[in-house]
Amino acid sequence: MSAIAGIVRFDDGPVKKRELERVAAALKQFGPDRSGIALDHRVGFAHSLMRMTPEDSFDRQPLSLNGGIMLVADLRIDNRDEIIRRFTLDCHEARDWSDSRLLMGAWEMAGDDVWRHIRGPFAAAIWDPRRRSLTLARDHLGLNVVMWFKTERFFAFSSMPGGLFAFDAIPRAICEEKFADFMVLNHAEHATTIYKDIYRVPPGHVLQVAHDGDVRCREYWSIAQVPEIRLGSDEDYAEGLRDRLDMAVRRQMRSAHPVGSLLSGGLDSSSVTMLAARALHAKNQRLVAFSAVPREGYAHDLPPGSFADPRPFVEAVQQHAGNIDIEYVCTGDCDDFAEIDRFFLTMTAPVRNPCTAGWSNALLRRAFDQRRRVVLGGLFGNYTVSWDGWSQSAGHLRRGKLLRAYRQWRQFYRSTPFSRWVAFRKLLLEPSVPSWAAVWADRKRRPRRIAPWQDHAPIRPAFAMAMNVDQRARRNGHDFLYRMHPREREISLTQIDYFGDWNAAEKALTGVEVRDPTADIDVVSYCFGIPPQQYLVGGIDRSLIRRAMWGIVPEQVLTNRRTGMQSADWHEKLELRRSVLAAEISQLAQSKLVQKIIDVPRLEAALSGWPKSGWHTAEIFREYNLALSRGVSAARFLRWFESSN
Repeated sequence: MSAIAGIVRFDDGPVKKRELERVAAALKQFGPDRSGIALDHRVGFAHSLMRMTPEDSFDRQPLSLNGGIMLVADLRIDNRDEIIRRFTLDCHEARDWSDSRLLMGAWEMAGDDVWRHIRGPFAAAIWDPRRRSLTLARDHLGLNVVMWFKTERFFAFSSMPGGLFAFDAIPRAICEEKFADFMVLNHAEHATTIYKDIYRVPPGHVLQVAHDGDVRCREYWSIAQVPEIRLGSDEDYAEGLRDRLDMAVRRQMRSAHPVGSLLSGGLDSSSVTMLAARALHAKNQRLVAFSAVPREGYAHDLPPGSFADPRPFVEAVQQHAGNIDIEYVCTGDCDDFAEIDRFFLTMTAPVRNPCTAGWSNALLRRAFDQRRRVVLGGLFGNYTVSWDGWSQSAGHLRRGKLLRAYRQWRQFYRSTPFSRWVAFRKLLLEPSVPSWAAVWADRKRRPRRIAPWQDHAPIRPAFAMAMNVDQRARRNGHDFLYRMHPREREISLTQIDYFGDWNAAEKALTGVEVRDPTADIDVVSYCFGIPPQQYLVGGIDRSLIRRAMWGIVPEQVLTNRRTGMQSADWHEKLELRRSVLAAEISQLAQSKLVQKIIDVPRLEAALSGWPKSGWHTAEIFREYNLALSRGVSAARFLRWFESSN
């Protein structure tokens, strides 16, 4: 895996070697093992490598071959053999190529048709001197990232903002509208960033830059293109998922380092962990799984249908596999707020979830200490292999499939703590009414609230209104009421615009790469291609993964219907910082940017009105885990930006 950057000039000015060296140095933390630059008069590329696969030892980017074609890429090709066969590359020679060299060979054969066939994360740039054009491409789900900036004189790109700011003529200025979107948790628009005039290539897109500066962006893949899959029986569907997930796990285990897993005891992480353990067992090897747990004896109230301590499920997986060792990280020992500054300095962007920063990085650092620099997870599983299936019901109702909608409604209220009426409202009524009607009804219920985002967003209401956050959310398809709707799962696949930025920063900070087999595009396409009813077979939600992994994952995990809480003891750590937070908020309030954007009086009121109980309730969770912690995190970033700018 790597960091990439480059520049193409439209004027007669030359690309400066010293400037490219400065850019490569800015990206060194993302690729500490090797740096390289390549340039001619009008074009220059930079690359920094972090060696994660065996073939990375042969990577010598930037590549410059065949009449001046230049390539830099941050990628991992999980289906190398398939790419070699499909694009008729020399099998014996290509098997020893780096992934970037393999991409170059395939692109020379097929051009931009190659992108939809790659399995694995990628962000790539190719300069074609014959057409005098630059191509930028990003993987299907945006697991890797590439950003760009353009003037009349040049076009520049980089994996991260810091690489762009290392160029001579790129200013650093906050885009206040985008920052407002970040504060209210609207991440639906992928092309823009929190910096003015700096853009991302959206997931599943190719961006073409012509010699005259014309920029065109087109989509090469979307969920709408996934073909329907129809099989003969429920068991066939379960077997199909099992085979594809097993293949995804095995091909993502290609690593220059020992492989571990992240194990929460849930359906997704347990499935990935068990399949990885089976693959290693065949080689007489053991798997180390890393799990975050609350302190011993944590016994506070929890939301209905949830659990705090995953140890019983984690240890059931360990016993079932026989070749798994468990490394526990206690979330209470992790300083979440100490990680905030490290993260935004690396990502050059604010941190959305500060209460998870400490323990999530601690897990990866523990893996690094164990030399497990590649770990497998299952973050995308909720939208692919273990989708709960509920948001399909309103679609059945609209299409006149009344009996199917009725049965799923009955299944929903029997499987959840909701009453019949609440289940009907959430499952069938709310998704079916127009947005304007839903907003009107919400205002009737909560007349004193300015907007739904006020529940969780520590943004000054006047600033939010000035930035038109509601109008932009409607334009981008973001629903602050978070109602169920038929495209909910599709949108969730790419719901976080900065996901690739986060992945890069996490890897740079910890030296560990998190890979997710549940985000493999063959797995994704299968899960979206089969009938949605497969996820609710037998009156059981998440039915597909439960059936697919029966006999592989312990029954205790497969039959569990409760939801695990991440870092359930977050409030205990926050309470220990109460006096420190009070002093810090007072200091942060001196920043003009903080005064303009952050609702400082709300943060101060949260500290003075500290609750004695009820931390499991939605109201207190929103006020302290979301509003207070995110307000402090965003204010820290704004103060840093203001002072460093």
